[in-house]
Amino acid sequence: MISGLKDVIARCIERMRAGSCATCDNRGVCPAGRWQQAFGPPDASPRETTPADSLRGFVERIAALLSGPSPAPRCFKGEVEAVIEPMLMAGAVSIDRAARELGMSRQTLYRRLKAEGTTFEELLEAKRRQLAIRYLAMDRMPVKAAAYRLGFSDPAAFSRAFKRWTGTSPSLFREAPLPAG
Repeated sequence: MISGLKDVIARCIERMRAGSCATCDNRGVCPAGRWQQAFGPPDASPRETTPADSLRGFVERIAALLSGPSPAPRCFKGEVEAVIEPMLMAGAVSIDRAARELGMSRQTLYRRLKAEGTTFEELLEAKRRQLAIRYLAMDRMPVKAAAYRLGFSDPAAFSRAFKRWTGTSPSLFREAPLPAG
């Protein structure tokens, strides 16, 4: 996956040097393209800006955002979602573990989520759905790898869940071309 990312970045840098980011078919999924759509191009200096300057400014702005304080979750549900993702990566998701991570009892976690109109299972399923779509569409991860990374017992269980979520199989979804722009 890292070598594939390096290839994407190399192609992106070539396009930036050629000044063709604005017409790139992948600007909707490209991190630089998304950044520019959301925040505009990196700040230009009074002198003429080169593609290398643009890339440097882009990287500096991302670094500044990453080093700054992260916004506090707006609700308790957001705190629980933030705990679920690392547990999925580690392969050990449970309401008991989430409660321990948040420093409370299982019953307190259950009550607080109920007060916000949701359950731990609903949050877990929503996070799995979100990550499954990202893994298959953006990262082009193999279906089997995505299934195990999301904590499914086998690829067939993942395929059934994915079809329930999206109406299509993970293989067809993964092979579909990325939308342009």
